[in-house]
Amino acid sequence: MVIRALTRARELEQIGAKLSHELKNPLAAIKGLVQLSARAACDPDSREQLRVVAAEVDRMESILKEYLSFSRPLEALQPQSVALGTLADEVISAMDARAASAGVVLRRRGDATIEADPRRLKDALFNLVGNAVEATPEGGRVEVEIHESERAARIAVRDSGRGMPPEVLERLGTPFFTTRDEGTGLGVVVARAAFAQHGGSLVYASEPGQGTTATGTLPLRYAHRSDDGAAAAG
Repeated sequence: MVIRALTRARELEQIGAKLSHELKNPLAAIKGLVQLSARAACDPDSREQLRVVAAEVDRMESILKEYLSFSRPLEALQPQSVALGTLADEVISAMDARAASAGVVLRRRGDATIEADPRRLKDALFNLVGNAVEATPEGGRVEVEIHESERAARIAVRDSGRGMPPEVLERLGTPFFTTRDEGTGLGVVVARAAFAQHGGSLVYASEPGQGTTATGTLPLRYAHRSDDGAAAAG
């Protein structure tokens, strides 16, 4: 099982590197040309059409970024002391404008200090909070609650959204499964891999009409494992 996961991870890593090389630069060039054309356009209809093209390029870049994150499970962690409250505040600050435009309130409670790779955890939290904001209607809220126990820290991202039935909850975290019109479904996969690579876990609880809670658990002290890449890939 571990060997199969390791082989799969290496194959995905190679595909991701190829995709990055082949798509990243052309997308940047297209985006730059569209932005220049939009500034030069005099006709409002033309400007609107170019704005739509630019937005679609942004979406393609976002999908590429998600896939590349998904395809890099073998990167070694760089653990250091991390204040989870500060990390969560940075994510909330970056997401604040997006949440405000959707009429969603973001809050954080609690704190904990652990040994972890802040880059990987921030990526995971971005995905969790972003998904929660997407699932929450106008006037709702998303809360990030952090709790520290004797041996572990818990990060719960709770939304007041529409919730999910059991059949959807069961498939959550399956690559490319999503309930949205747009998206890849890889955000949950990337987040779960980040927690697993740290020796932790990520679980979901949800009921229709009751919102969703994503709860990540992390050890306070990171224990280096030679198979942490394989764990993230599984």
